[in-house]
This record gives sequence, C-alpha cells and structure tokens, in this order.
Amino acid sequence: MSDNRKPRRKHSPPPALRGLAVGILLGFFPAAVWAESASTVRLVTGDNYAPFSDQTLPEGGLATHLVRYLFEQIVQPVEIDITGWATGYQAALDGDYAGTFPYIESEQRLEDYLFSDPLFTVSSYAYVDQSSTINASSPEDLAGLTLCLPEGFAHGPALNPLVESGSITRLTPTDMPSCFAMLQSGEADFVKINRYVARELLRNAGVPHSAIRALPFPVETVSMHFIAPRNQSGSPALIASVNQALADLQQDNEYARFVDDYLTIIYPRQMPSSSAP
Repeated sequence: MSDNRKPRRKHSPPPALRGLAVGILLGFFPAAVWAESASTVRLVTGDNYAPFSDQTLPEGGLATHLVRYLFEQIVQPVEIDITGWATGYQAALDGDYAGTFPYIESEQRLEDYLFSDPLFTVSSYAYVDQSSTINASSPEDLAGLTLCLPEGFAHGPALNPLVESGSITRLTPTDMPSCFAMLQSGEADFVKINRYVARELLRNAGVPHSAIRALPFPVETVSMHFIAPRNQSGSPALIASVNQALADLQQDNEYARFVDDYLTIIYPRQMPSSSAP
C-alpha cells in the first residue's frame, strides 16, 4: 500500500526552543560551508515517530531539531517537510529533496542512499499486550508470531531473515498508532519499537504504559542516520558536512546536553527509565 499524502508543512522553530539551541550552544562550533551556493536545501522527514519525528512536537521532533541545528553550523539554509515515510523516501530519490532522516540501515536503503554517521543510537524491544501469554528470550523465539510495523519501517537485521522466510508475518498499516491498536485488538502479536517512541505514542493515545509490556531482551540496538540519495551529485559533500558538524557537537559532551535539553522540554515527566524498556 502506497502513501500518497502530500507534505504537510514546514516547521518554523519556536522562539523559546530556538533560544535554547542557539543561546546555550552558539559559539562552540566552527562554521563550514557545504554548498557552492547559499540556496536553501530541501529535506524531508516522516511523522508519528515521536520523540524523533512528529509534527506535533517543537521543531518537528528531536531528529528535526538536531538536523536543523547541524545545518545552522554549516551555514546552509534549510527547509524541512513532513510527509509519509514511504512518500518522503521516494521523493528524495526522485530529486525533490536533498536528503531525509532519521533512518536505520537496511540492505535496500544502503543501495539507494549514502548514510551519515549516527544521529542517535537506540535499542528496540518487542512489545506485546499486557494480557499476552507470549514469552521469548531472543528474536528467534518470535517465530510463528505476527509483527506490526508501518509502511516504510525496516524490520532490522535481527528480524529480517525471519520476516523474509515467512517465519514472522508482518502487517503494514500506515502509522505506528495503528500498530498499537492492532496489538490491543489481537490482530498483531508484537510491535518492534524503541522505548522512547513507545512511551510517547502511548502517552498521546491516553493508554497507560502498563497496558503493554516489553519482552525482556533488546531485539536490536540500531543507529539512526541522515541519508542522501546516491543518485545526486551533491550527496557526498552533504554527508561529509553533516558528519563534521555532528563530530563538532559531540565534543566535550555537548551532544548529550543537546539531546537531554530537548527531551526535558518536551516531556519532563515522561523520560523513559534507563533501566527499563
């Protein structure tokens, strides 16, 4: 099923949050010019993937906040659209955008895109309904079950062989809230997602976190990246500039402060525990 939604809107960062990013951190990082011209670079991201990418959050989410900041450091004007994941992915390949984010690696994506250094590294878990009798201690134990992941979301390296072989059946609705609804209705056995996104989705839906449970092992630990199409001549230079700005941010623990400041602002009472998924 294809996603034919049009891009929704460009995000203008809220003054308070922009002041946080620029006022606290400005001056720590040298500027570098990526493009030969100062023309605005158009980027695209998806929706309903809070806290990383969601149009209801300040600046469109943590990933959008970070990418916008990185482009400020390379002195490159940028516009960021939000649309469906599959739509944005294809639109960038078609030349409508210079890049998209945040994406984890997959075989097909590596063929289509160049990947930046990791923007984020997160662990994903298999979530089941609280009433479920499913028990598992490894990805292989999930064989025979039904997974729900929206269109445009990658299975990840741990689940890919099980899905490709048919050992795991995959459902592909248009968004992650639909997957959690299918989980609660019994249409799906489990959802694979990282703990930040899981908690934010449940909070927005008014569903208590106790309504689901994570199986007691990380399905995978993956990195999320900014990606630029291999078929565009400017992509290697764009990736190199993003990597340099990211490396500058990661010096002296500034990256951790940047991320923590944003998460504290958007949901100070909802920070996931570091000891539980």
